[in-house]
Amino acid sequence: MKEKKEEERRKKGVENCTRSVEGAGVRTGTGLIIAAIALTLCVFAQSALAAQISVEPAYLEVPPGENFTVDIIVYPEGSEVYGASYTLYFNNTLLNATGLTQGTFLSQDGAETYLWVDEINNTLGKVEYAESRKKTTSGVNTSGVLTTITFQAIAERGLSGLHLSDLEGVILSDPDGYPILTNVSNGSVRIGMCGDVDGNGKVDSMDYVTLRAYVVGAPGWTITSEWAADVDCNTKIDSMDYVTLRAYIVGAPGWGLNCCCG
Repeated sequence: MKEKKEEERRKKGVENCTRSVEGAGVRTGTGLIIAAIALTLCVFAQSALAAQISVEPAYLEVPPGENFTVDIIVYPEGSEVYGASYTLYFNNTLLNATGLTQGTFLSQDGAETYLWVDEINNTLGKVEYAESRKKTTSGVNTSGVLTTITFQAIAERGLSGLHLSDLEGVILSDPDGYPILTNVSNGSVRIGMCGDVDGNGKVDSMDYVTLRAYVVGAPGWTITSEWAADVDCNTKIDSMDYVTLRAYIVGAPGWGLNCCCG
């Protein structure tokens, strides 16, 4: 029953557009083309009005061993949100989830909430969460932080996605308990900072000095990561890498770091 009502809601805007197009009485070839374009735009507009749940920031670079946080933020986009839930998947060989903190999204107006699910599972690489409002018949329509998740980078190098999905078929729901059409924006975390060849968690002039000394073969100079040193992603560490790194550090226009994926 819930799924049927939500499907009807999703179709309503498109049906209104269709009626408008049909009402115009376009039957010629050109008219049909215009009608098709108009209908496509209507469908796009309906999608754009969907609520959104996002991992923010969408991308992070962190050094090995670093503790960091990401927020799960909800943007109602005109919908009235009464309940919110999600499953977030991550690579458990690269990250360890260490904390899950309730945000103020559903209680922003002072309302009380039920916390239905609040679980970290590092064995399976997922975080599950579900919360709803209580003692009120209204939802919220202003964006806010649903939760904050704390992770630790447990590998030396790698890229982990932070992929949001539903929990038991639902992400956002309205005061009647019906699902709200929701777009999802995922995130990712890179362990290892491109250009941080001395492994101190930042990219600065000492990285340039270290990399140049290493490339020219100065005795006693080593780098902590070949991946971080190959800043132009040409699969070798040479003079062009320290030239690129220096230009980036001093802020020369047009110079950026591009360590290879993986």
